[in-house]
Amino acid sequence: MISPQKSTHSIFTFALLPFLLIGCLSMAAQNTVRVDGGMTEAYEMSESGTGSIQKWILPERRSINRIEIHFDPIEPLRNMTVYARMSEDNWRIVKAIKTPIRKSPYIIQAPLSTDAIRVVLGSSTGMIDRIALYGTEAKTASE
Repeated sequence: MISPQKSTHSIFTFALLPFLLIGCLSMAAQNTVRVDGGMTEAYEMSESGTGSIQKWILPERRSINRIEIHFDPIEPLRNMTVYARMSEDNWRIVKAIKTPIRKSPYIIQAPLSTDAIRVVLGSSTGMIDRIALYGTEAKTASE
């Protein structure tokens, strides 16, 4: 025979299951799409001359939750720091990586809102070919 306490826990668990599923479905229903349309790229040398700085500037501020960094895996990336611009002269570190990165694309999961991404490569022989930015699809006014 099942004890009353165990049956109460089972009923409670099964009662909450539909709410859990509805919550997961609503999260899955948000489309993750590329949000890097119209992006421009700029390249410069670091002040020390031993590394490079690459910037990708978006036409407007966008919500981003994933950054994909594509590069030639033959030349691993070393000492890479990824920044997101929060305001005109305010850059926030998204991720700093000191170990060599050998797998392309390198994916960073980071929910943020920005209009530019900057990647600083210190003393690296590798170079970034391109980045792809993904976020949730913006809702239109009619929705």
